[in-house]
Amino acid sequence: VELLRVTRCPHFSLAGGGSLHDAARMSVRVAEPVVVTYDELLRGGGELNDRISAAFGYDGLGIIVVSNVPGVDDARRALLPLAPRFAALPDEVKEKYVHEQSFFAFGWSHGKEKLQSGMLDTGKGSFYANPQYDNPVDDEELIRKFPALVHPNIWPTEDLPELEAAFKNLGQLIVDTGKHVARHCDNYVHSQLPGYASDRLERIISESRVLTARLGRCCGGRPPPGPGAHRPSA
Repeated sequence: VELLRVTRCPHFSLAGGGSLHDAARMSVRVAEPVVVTYDELLRGGGELNDRISAAFGYDGLGIIVVSNVPGVDDARRALLPLAPRFAALPDEVKEKYVHEQSFFAFGWSHGKEKLQSGMLDTGKGSFYANPQYDNPVDDEELIRKFPALVHPNIWPTEDLPELEAAFKNLGQLIVDTGKHVARHCDNYVHSQLPGYASDRLERIISESRVLTARLGRCCGGRPPPGPGAHRPSA
């Protein structure tokens, strides 16, 4: 796996009068993300401190790749094909799962977010849900005050019932893997700052009831599912 990082030339700025020709001279550096296996994550101690530092330190990309996660391939195969199926539903059907009161943080969102230019982003659609808790709180006042965080999930039970189980399965797997990564991040920070609680980040993820997962779908037209269709993401 390789990522491209674009490094701006020291004196180049479009705002300062630079041209697109100048932009073409921007240097491109190929950077490889840090990769760890799932089995390595399960080990305790500070064995991964160097790689955690390389991934999330000052010169890191800010990401880490976890390979060989048990069950992830089956979970992806179950969920990702459902993204184009939902996007292909009639607009009046999808509209049932749009939730403006939560600022579109639950259910279906398409063309609601603004780009830097001020234009609405119609190039992608997203389905949002809490992968762990359908009803994270029972307090109606909290739901009214913080709908973008604690509103109950909105599932297309009538129109695509299989989405709920597949979404939760992959979402929970990602959360569980993230907790393992967080434990190693805690180990690293604690090794540098002894006063830091050694389980702080892992505990935040483990105890949170307001995690959000997103199933994304490119919406440049409506290609049918299959070869050549836009690929969904999770």
